Amino acid sequence: MWTTNLPYTIILVTGSAVVMTMVLYTAVRRHSAITLPFIGLLTANALYSFGYAWELNSVHLRGMLTWTRLEYVGITAIPIFWLLVTTRFSGRKRWLSKPLLGSMIALSALTLVLNWTSPLHELYYRSIGISTAGPFPLLLTEKGPFYWIFQAYINLSLAAGTAILFGALLRAPAAYRRQALVMVIGALIPWLGYAVYILGLSPYGIDAGPFGLILTGPIFAVGLFRFRLLDLVPVAREAVFLGMTEGVIVLDEVDRIIDSNPAARRLFPGLGLASIGNPAEEVLGRYPAARDLLTKGAEPGAEIGVEIDGRLRYYQVRLTLIRNRRGRVICRAMSFSDSTEQTILRQRLGSLAATDELTGAANRRAFMEQGRREMARAKRGGHSLSLIILDLDHFKTINDRWGHAAGDAALVEACQRFRSRLRAADTLGRHGGEEFAVLLPETPPSQSIQAAERLRAALANAPLSIGEDESVTITASFGVAGLVRVADETIEDLVRAADRAMYQAKADGRACVRAAEEIAPPAASRPPV
Repeated sequence: MWTTNLPYTIILVTGSAVVMTMVLYTAVRRHSAITLPFIGLLTANALYSFGYAWELNSVHLRGMLTWTRLEYVGITAIPIFWLLVTTRFSGRKRWLSKPLLGSMIALSALTLVLNWTSPLHELYYRSIGISTAGPFPLLLTEKGPFYWIFQAYINLSLAAGTAILFGALLRAPAAYRRQALVMVIGALIPWLGYAVYILGLSPYGIDAGPFGLILTGPIFAVGLFRFRLLDLVPVAREAVFLGMTEGVIVLDEVDRIIDSNPAARRLFPGLGLASIGNPAEEVLGRYPAARDLLTKGAEPGAEIGVEIDGRLRYYQVRLTLIRNRRGRVICRAMSFSDSTEQTILRQRLGSLAATDELTGAANRRAFMEQGRREMARAKRGGHSLSLIILDLDHFKTINDRWGHAAGDAALVEACQRFRSRLRAADTLGRHGGEEFAVLLPETPPSQSIQAAERLRAALANAPLSIGEDESVTITASFGVAGLVRVADETIEDLVRAADRAMYQAKADGRACVRAAEEIAPPAASRPPV
């Protein structure tokens, strides 16, 4: 009686039991894109291994053939489920199209039928018998033409799936690399068993393929329980991470780039395979808000502007810590969400809130805020600063004679002329009614007088249009106040000093420029116009 086959039988039966335990656990506890294909693959492996165990344990041809037919239920299903698992795991689901999948199912079904009915046509096996040359009986077959067709089909399918896994391993960021590696190792072991069998290196000519598949089960178990293979798989990265409209850059513990999605690469042309492993600060060097968030822990909600296709777009930057199950930070994700529309709307609202609706000049509140900023900057840098107050002379006459529409037209054109004589750094504000103010950064008092004279000439040298056929010549009285160096003065002090000088210009006959004699916080009341 043959008993040498008992250890092989025990190994295969035990391995099949382990694999089926994994099937039950996966079916009850895990739900992801590859759960069902994964269960199918494990079940097919278990059927193949379990059937081969009892084939080895059989001593009669009839029993061997019965178990061989069970084996082929699993064998013919393996290429189908293998490609389903690998394409979904790697995010390449679209590669396994419905026509291709249908063709594989048809070929596997045909193989199963031809294997079961081989004695009728000899397409799969030309002859079937028992070999007694070894220590225990083995099924001996002469292969038919379709056997080799199926061998080409199954090996091509397994090779394609393995190649897909290698690609996933090469592309996978650190968070997924161990999962992909587990899958690759699990895929290579059955190939090793198949090579041992084909090369005639297996003991007694035993088919080593089922033993390789049994070893694959524990390896997948490591991936399932240790690396949570079905909880977080690269298909999620393909469907979510790569498809996100929000740009994401993944950084390791020392802020080197380990991954990025297409949206981020559109924002930062320097990203890509060549940037993997490089410090993120180098790539983000042109964007201070993003760099500060990374290096200095800037407040969340920082915003950057990026020019794309000649248009400036704005992005909110956020930094998220990615932790493992033990709470340890394993990487950081920097995300960039498009906030262009909101930012432009906010800018427009801010502009409306800070702008005089009629003339487009800064309103009084915005002008004073800008004045405070310029005073602070001048004090820090030791710069000069000057301010002009001007009031249109006898403006009430225009409203009384031609109406308020004509007066409005005169104000608009007067502001246009003023802007044409001012620098980009200067600020024109409507101080109230027909009174305007001009802030002149880094301008000493002597130069501010010249600037006021240019504004006076721009207004007085040509009539203002106030209607289709109407025009009027308007003059203005100018008061100038300036500081060579800002000490403890305030913008209010400058305004009051320039205001006093403007009223001195009116007292001196109007249409002239007068400079303030001193900058001091007076309590004097304004004289009447």
